Amino acid sequence: MRDLENKVIYQIYPKSFKDTTGNGYGDINGIIEKLDYIQDLGVDYIWLSPCCKSPQNDNGYDISDYMQIDELFGTNEDYERLIKEAKKRNIKIMMDLVLNHTSSEHIWFKKALQKDSRYYDYYIWRDEPNDINSMFGGSAWAYSEEVGKYYFRLFDKTQPDLNWENENVRKDLYEMINYWIGKGVEGFRLDVIDLIGKEPDKMITGKGPKFYEYLKELNNNTFKDKILTVGECWCSTIDESYKMCNKDGLTQAFHFTHQCLTHTYGDKWNQSKINLYKLCDCINKWENEYTGIEAIVMNNHDLPRLISLWLNDNEYRKESAKLLITLFGLLKGNLYIYQGEEIGMTNAYFNSIDKYRDVETLNKYNELKEKGLSEDSIMEIIKLVSRDNARIPMQWDDTKNAGFSDVAPWIDVNDNYNKINVKKDINSEDSVFNYYKNIIKFRKENYEKIEKKATFNTDGKIISMEKEDFIVYANFTNENIEIPLGNDILFKNYENTKNNLLRPFETIVVKK
Repeated sequence: MRDLENKVIYQIYPKSFKDTTGNGYGDINGIIEKLDYIQDLGVDYIWLSPCCKSPQNDNGYDISDYMQIDELFGTNEDYERLIKEAKKRNIKIMMDLVLNHTSSEHIWFKKALQKDSRYYDYYIWRDEPNDINSMFGGSAWAYSEEVGKYYFRLFDKTQPDLNWENENVRKDLYEMINYWIGKGVEGFRLDVIDLIGKEPDKMITGKGPKFYEYLKELNNNTFKDKILTVGECWCSTIDESYKMCNKDGLTQAFHFTHQCLTHTYGDKWNQSKINLYKLCDCINKWENEYTGIEAIVMNNHDLPRLISLWLNDNEYRKESAKLLITLFGLLKGNLYIYQGEEIGMTNAYFNSIDKYRDVETLNKYNELKEKGLSEDSIMEIIKLVSRDNARIPMQWDDTKNAGFSDVAPWIDVNDNYNKINVKKDINSEDSVFNYYKNIIKFRKENYEKIEKKATFNTDGKIISMEKEDFIVYANFTNENIEIPLGNDILFKNYENTKNNLLRPFETIVVKK
C-alpha cells in the first residue's frame, strides 16, 4: 500500500467548477479545460464529487443510475475523455462512490415499490418505525403508500438506504465499480461508507458488526489493494482506522476529528472557537501513533471553509490560508485539497435563506424556525456552517459570475470574487496559489523528512511542530507574540520576517 502514499488529491465539485455549456452548472468539459491549471499545482489525482445520473435532490449524492453520467455534466464519452486527458498530464481520476443509498428514482427502488421479487429486499422495510433519526433531521423512516410500510433512509426521504445484507445488492455494486475501473478510473472516494453495516433493529447505524466483513468482500471483488481508496468515516478512532484501512480494506479513511473539535456537544450547528490544546492532541495522535496512511484534509464539499471557521478570512486572509497549508501540508500521508482553497476562497456568508440550495441547510432552517429562533439568529448559524459555503462557484477571474459561467449560476458566487480569483492569484508572486505549489513540491521532494516523528506544542495561541529537520511555528491569533526563531527559513507567509516575533496569523518554517 505504500506506493499509494505521499499523493496529492484535488477535489472538484463539478456542479461549481466551470460551466462550458451556458446552463449555469459546471461540467466535465469545464474540468478538462482547466486540467493544465490543476497540473501546475502539482496534483496526482482529481477526485470528482458524484457525476452519475441524479435528480440532484442532494447535489448528486442521490444517484438514480450508477452507470450513466448525468447529462447536466456531460456524457460517458466526456468522462472517458477526461480520464484520458488527465492521464496525459500524469493525473489519475478518483470517482465518488455512493454505496450506502440510492435515489428514490433509481430503477431498483421503483421496482421495490412494485414489490418486485428481486428488488424489494434491496432496501430496508419495516411495519413500524423506531427512534433512529435521519442525519438531515426527523425520523430515519419514510412511509410508502405503495408498499404500506416504512423504508429506512438515513438522509433525505429521496435517498433510501440499500440493504447490504442482500448479497445481490453487493454483487450489483461490485459489477458497477468494475465497470468504471475498466474505463480507467484509478481511485475511489466512498461516501459515508461506515453506514453500510447498519442494523436498524438494533439501533446500529455506523460501523455495524458486519461492516469490516463487507469492506473485505468489497476490496476482494474490486479494488484488490491496487487502487487508491478513501472512506468517509466521521470521527473514527485510530483502532477503527486500522480495521478499515489495510490490505483487505481501504487505503485510508477521512476521520475529520480535527474538524469536529469546534462542534459544541457534538453539534456542528453550534460552533465554538478552535482550542489549540485539543488540536495539538488530535494532530499528534494521528501523526505519531497511527502507522497507516493518513488522509490529510482541511476542506471539502460538506464543510465550511476552515479559513473562515478557525482563522481570519478578511484582514489576514492570505496569511491564514498559507498558515493552514503550512501546518497540514507538512504532515505525513496523502494531502487532499478542495477547489478554491489554493487561492484562499472563503465562506459565502449569504444573509438570505433564498440564496441557499443545500437540503441539509434548508431542513435546519425550518427546524430552527419551528423552535422560535429569530431570522437573524438562524442566519448567523447557517452562514457560518452551511455546506453551501464550499459549493459556491469557483472564482476564476473578476468578470461577471467570477468567470464560472456566462449566465446566472445555479448558486450565487461570493461577493468577494473581484478580489479573490485564480487570474489575480496566479499572477502574484506572493500568492496563495504559488505558496501551495511550493509546499506540494517540498513534500514530494522531501517526504523522507516529512514522515519522521513530530513533536507538537502549544500555549493556546501558537502551535509548533518540530521534526528532525525543521520546525513549524503557527500563530493562530491577531496578536504579536515574541518567540525565539532560527534564521534559516524554509517557508514564511509574510514577505519578510521580524526577529523573534510572530505577527498575526504568521507561520514560519525554519531548518534545524
